[in-house]
Amino acid sequence: MSTAVRLIMKEWKAFEYNAPDYIFAGPMKNDIFHWHAIIIGPPDTPFADGIFNLDIIYSYEHPFKPPKCTMKTKMFHPNISSTGKISISILEDDWRPVFTIEKILLSISSILDTPIMDHPINRKAARCFRENRNTYNSIVRKYTSKYANGSSTDSDNEQDLLPEMLHTDTDSENEQDLPPEILHTETNNSLFDFLCFILIFLGILDLILDFYTFFK
Repeated sequence: MSTAVRLIMKEWKAFEYNAPDYIFAGPMKNDIFHWHAIIIGPPDTPFADGIFNLDIIYSYEHPFKPPKCTMKTKMFHPNISSTGKISISILEDDWRPVFTIEKILLSISSILDTPIMDHPINRKAARCFRENRNTYNSIVRKYTSKYANGSSTDSDNEQDLLPEMLHTDTDSENEQDLPPEILHTETNNSLFDFLCFILIFLGILDLILDFYTFFK
């Protein structure tokens, strides 16, 4: 038995004993390196009661390389791409051999309602989260209702959910795909910035005129 297999089996036993009741995980049949996991959406959030499925593949070099975790349930989230890639530091540069499957799933669960906004992988979701939280929450609830109900399949058409937003790749930055509330906010911000620039310019011009008059 390899070191990786022995550690994964030990981790599995510890997880079954210690895991909280809103995360579930275990190996697929006949493959200790391939796991299926479920996270139940946190209460009092747009993800509440959603059933979020993950595919986890351990490296043969475990624990020195992080497992590959893919979100199989479609969701609208800054740190999860349209293909299910999960962008969190502990699965990348901050991975440590002491991290367990419980630690990984708890970290993913924690970012559902508290995204890490430093380096979002889904730019459209990140932009919506920053600029119009009500719209973001509404979209997340729709995704949760449609895709995280335990019965949706991969054949579900995502474009039927929000056709005005999803005719192109979810991770695109095309302005025509953004909700009108976001574009309206951006227009207001641009106008505000322009007015501030004019006021600052006039203030500087007034100072120059005063300076010129004083030394004339």
